[in-house]
This record gives sequence, structure tokens and C-alpha cells, in this order.
Amino acid sequence: MTEVETPALLSRNQLRWACRRGMLELDLLLGGFVDHGYDELTFQEKVLFQQLLREADQQLLEYFMGQGKPDDPELNNVIEKIRLAVTA
Repeated sequence: MTEVETPALLSRNQLRWACRRGMLELDLLLGGFVDHGYDELTFQEKVLFQQLLREADQQLLEYFMGQGKPDDPELNNVIEKIRLAVTA
């Protein structure tokens, strides 16, 4: 029987550090989401959020400004949750 590897989630401090970007707008958006929405995500959505943090700043900005969206519909769902949580 093989063991399925579960992705490790970043600690809160690591997550806050990963949300620091080269653009103030993204710092505020992502940091605000970590403070006011991240905890409501499912485990899989948290994994996707951390995947999202590996994207380039310009790509993230396009996603959040509605100028593009990822091919993965689940990743797009996480982006929409971020947008809703921060604008609420």
C-alpha cells in the first residue's frame, strides 16, 4: 500500500511573508485576505491559494482586476473568494 502525500500548508507567519509582493496593491489584497478570509477556505482551497502565491505579480494583478483568469476553474474560484472577502 502506498502512502498518498498530503501537501504541507505554510504556517501563518510563512503565509504572511509569502503575501508580501512587489506591488502595494497585492500586499494589501493578499494580506487582507489572510487576515479576513483564509481561515474559511477548505484544505484544498488553501493548497490552491498557496499555489496562487507562486504566480508573478503582474499575472496576479490581472486575475484580481478581472483582466484574465486561470485555466483551472478551482483556482479561479479561490480568486473570486479572495476578491469577495476583501471587498466585503
